[in-house]
Amino acid sequence: MCRIVGVISVEPVKVTHYLINAECSLFNQAVKGKQGDGWGIGWYTDRSMKIFKSEKTVYDEIDVFKRVVEDISSKIVIAHVRKASNPRNLPRKEIIGWENSQPFRYQGRVFAHNGVLRIPDEVAEALGEYRDLIKGKNDSEVYFALLMREWDLMKDVAHALRSLEEALWKALGKSDKEYPSPYSSLNAVFSDGERLYAYNRYSTEKEIVSLKSLCYGDDPYYEMTFLPRDDMLIVASEKLWKSSEWRKLSNGELLTAWIEDGKIYYQVERV
Repeated sequence: MCRIVGVISVEPVKVTHYLINAECSLFNQAVKGKQGDGWGIGWYTDRSMKIFKSEKTVYDEIDVFKRVVEDISSKIVIAHVRKASNPRNLPRKEIIGWENSQPFRYQGRVFAHNGVLRIPDEVAEALGEYRDLIKGKNDSEVYFALLMREWDLMKDVAHALRSLEEALWKALGKSDKEYPSPYSSLNAVFSDGERLYAYNRYSTEKEIVSLKSLCYGDDPYYEMTFLPRDDMLIVASEKLWKSSEWRKLSNGELLTAWIEDGKIYYQVERV
C-alpha cells in the first residue's frame, strides 16, 4: 500500500512543501505508514520528462530525497513512496530494486500506483508486445503496461480504464484464482506531460473499505483527495494538511486537470 502526490501548476512550482514540509507531506506519510520499499519522483521540464528513483527507504536517505525535491521546479510533478505488494509470494530481494520502484515511464507518460494487482502473471500473458514494458517484478508495473496498451488503442483515458478493468476481470475468470476482485486498488496518478490524471478505484471488500488514512484517520485509506486552485491543483492519496479545501474523489472517478489560458481547469467523471 503506497502513497502518491501529484501537482499540476500554471507556472513551474517548487514542491518542497507538499513532499516534505506539510504536516501530512508525502515524506511524513512514508514515516507514519512505514512506506520503506523505495521511492521516486517524475517531472517535466521544457516538454521532456525526468525521473529519479531509489530502491532505498526514503526516511533512511532523507538527505537524497530533500536534495532531489528541492531541485525540482516543474508544471507537473508525480511523487511516490512504496510499501511493496507481493501477490506472487516472491522472496523480498526479488521485489525490491530500482526497477521495481515507481513511477514508471512510457514514451512521454509517467505513472504511479497504489494497490495490489492480484493476478499479475495472468494479465502479463495477454499484454502482447506491451509485455516488454515490464522490467521488474512489481505487480503495479503490469497494471502500468496494460493501461499504456489500452490508452494507445483507445486514445482516451476514460475509455482505456473501462477496457482495462474488463481485461482484468476476464483474466481473473480464466485463472484458477478465487479472489473476490482482480485488484485491491487501481488508484493511480499519471500524466502525458499535458494533463494530470488521478483514478480512484478500489475493491469494496470489508477489509479494504475499513482501512483509514495514515495521518488523520478520518477518511478511507483508498479514498483519494484533491485541492483545486486557479493556478494549481494538488492530488494525493490523502490530504496533506487539515483544510476544508480538500475535495474527495469517489470510488470509480477519474480526475483530469489541465492548463488553459493561464488557469487550471479540471473535470471529474465516473468511469
